[in-house]
Amino acid sequence: MKKFIYSLMAAVMTCLVSCSDLGEVSQYYPLNVAINLPGDKKIDEITSGSITVTNTQTGREFKFENIEAAYGFNVPGGIYDIQVQFRSNNGTETSMFNGAKLSQPIFDDTKVAIDLEQGVTSGLVFKEIYYNMVRPNGKTPYMADQFMEVYNNSDEILYLDNCIIGILEGQQGMLPSVWVDENGELLNKYPMGYYTIAFVGDGKQHPINPGQSVVIASQAQDHTAITEKMYVEGAAGAKISPVNLTNANYEVCLTEYKPNVAIDNPLVPNMDIIDAYSKQNYFMVPYVGNAVILAKLPCDPYEFVADKTNYMAKPGSSSGAPYLMIPQEYVLDGVNIVNNADKENQQVIRLRSEVDAGKVFNQAAYCGLSIRRKVVSIENGRAILSDTNNSTNDFLRNQIPTPGVIPTTVD
Repeated sequence: MKKFIYSLMAAVMTCLVSCSDLGEVSQYYPLNVAINLPGDKKIDEITSGSITVTNTQTGREFKFENIEAAYGFNVPGGIYDIQVQFRSNNGTETSMFNGAKLSQPIFDDTKVAIDLEQGVTSGLVFKEIYYNMVRPNGKTPYMADQFMEVYNNSDEILYLDNCIIGILEGQQGMLPSVWVDENGELLNKYPMGYYTIAFVGDGKQHPINPGQSVVIASQAQDHTAITEKMYVEGAAGAKISPVNLTNANYEVCLTEYKPNVAIDNPLVPNMDIIDAYSKQNYFMVPYVGNAVILAKLPCDPYEFVADKTNYMAKPGSSSGAPYLMIPQEYVLDGVNIVNNADKENQQVIRLRSEVDAGKVFNQAAYCGLSIRRKVVSIENGRAILSDTNNSTNDFLRNQIPTPGVIPTTVD
């Protein structure tokens, strides 16, 4: 028995030495983060706070949930996203302060200063986004059944007139966004890729009552019935679409751009398409994710896109048409939808932390599940959805889609 134990110990020591020789034992380094609040805001006015340091290669997180003017960490060498969120509640109103430093290399003693900005606030938010499509035969993706749902999270009537919904330019992958300034920080305006859609009106043509929502369908069809006919039982990964969108409030009809695949449900009003950068077959978020925004323009959307000063060429590119840019000051809500849970090193952040200080994703590609905003309380029968400008905290992942259904219980 003693010989066995000695042999085992020797084997373990050999493994440790070998691993060390191969560089597999991580070297830890100190990280110090200083927090700068905006304007004359003081640290003793903050009522709650958190800081999360995430290794972009491994997904490992280091986190504090307390209020400090500076934080100290000891982390393995690597590239990190640092995200800070503070909250101030003075008894009559709540303010959010967000900040981030993305793709920060830490391979020695590192000091970082993060400037916090007051977060975007709005009563209009994305309640649910279904983008992670299915493959009815286990092979071919079914791309026509996506939807987005916008919810009035306030206690008064709000109007969607002159609001736009857009999907940002770019793809999920190993490289960060190129839409940055000279300091490497994300721009405070956002490039629209794909199709940009709008609620065109005179100011009060598209009302949403408190606690109500509107569903915008890629195609307002019964996708469950359609994919049942395409379903191949027993095929690996085969799934039927979980949504019937015939009762959607709006649809994105692409007959002008894709007449061979577009379907127009005459019973559902069509969204205005004000810009079409890349003409895809459907209005859709890629199955691997991408950031989306809801913004309210200061003028008629068609006037906005007619102004060439609202366009910008892609940084580092000498070819291609310029992109429609939406200033952050117009953004009401935004969500960093990133790649799947099994692609932690391919989760690209495209929105500044004032809009979304976090990120959200589903468990796997082609899972047929959605992301839905959490219900934090029910007040007089009205669901109050979480809106901290941090999708990591605000959204539930891997949800069965519920277009047009407002939750009645707290999550």
